[in-house]
Amino acid sequence: MPNKADGSPVSLRVGELAELVNAEVAGSRDAVITHMDVLDRAGPGALSFIRSKRYARQWPSSRATAALVTRGIQIDRPAEGSGRALLLVPDADLALVQVLERFAPAPAARAVGAHPTAVVDPGAMLGAGVSVGPGCLVEAGAAIGDGCVLVHNVHVGRNARIGRGCTLHSNVCVLDACVLGDGCVLHSGVVIGTDGFGYRPDPQGRGVVKIPHTGNVEIGAGVEIGANTCIDRAKFGSTLIGEGCKIDNLVQIGHGVRVGRACLLAAQVGVAGSATIGDGVQMGGQVGVAEGLSIGKMARVGGQSGVMRDIPDGETWMGYPAVAIWEFLRHAAALKKLIERREGGDRG
Repeated sequence: MPNKADGSPVSLRVGELAELVNAEVAGSRDAVITHMDVLDRAGPGALSFIRSKRYARQWPSSRATAALVTRGIQIDRPAEGSGRALLLVPDADLALVQVLERFAPAPAARAVGAHPTAVVDPGAMLGAGVSVGPGCLVEAGAAIGDGCVLVHNVHVGRNARIGRGCTLHSNVCVLDACVLGDGCVLHSGVVIGTDGFGYRPDPQGRGVVKIPHTGNVEIGAGVEIGANTCIDRAKFGSTLIGEGCKIDNLVQIGHGVRVGRACLLAAQVGVAGSATIGDGVQMGGQVGVAEGLSIGKMARVGGQSGVMRDIPDGETWMGYPAVAIWEFLRHAAALKKLIERREGGDRG
């Protein structure tokens, strides 16, 4: 159950939630909500959400006390005296964000200063109100901005710079000379600044030669990076991640890549070295982008696509190799017809 800052549980009446999200109420405004849950598992006191006909069909059999519903969806209104309610809103997903923020547990208090088991080099600089948790290592020349939290076992390398108000969760590594802007959140296992995957055949025919990577990674303000994502340092210059990007778990960004502002990269996206991703790009899960390509501003790439050539601004591509969406759909329709004809011939 979510708690207030003082540790007491959150409890709101439907009417109060309606005011929060500017909803029209069908049913009881006095019903009490104590938590949120999905429709098929919800019990009394739970608030859920309904954004499609499929979810609407689950409402009569659900034990949820109330649900946020996108207006226009046909749904059975609660019976008189049932103690249940629907909160009708323009967009249930957006309203859900507001409610989740209200029900979010209070953040755990972190002790200011360095834990006795942390190692902070005398040449490192810690800003006001910084919390350095158990097992952390902050190397010489590193600078940690005001109000940052290093949860535990975090490694900040030599001459790295962390902006104000950042949170680095367990086992995060921000390696030598890398830079984070203000307000970044790095989830467990993120590694910033490993060497890029750069090798060339040995001229003597003795395997491969490793290419040194002497650059760094620079990450803009307000970036959130999911667990076990890795961003490689450049050969020279910087690998760049623009302000406001949201990067999912298990993403790999290669050396020298430039990612614009406010991009969304879903799980298992892989971007090869020196690619350029424009502002506002969205890439679905398991998208691969080949080396040195350019993806234009506000472009979208469907899940599991393989990008083998540049994508212009604002276009939607998908497939392997990825093509414009209209071309992908045309190919899919032609393939379907070909299969149907072949199957028809086999039956004849």
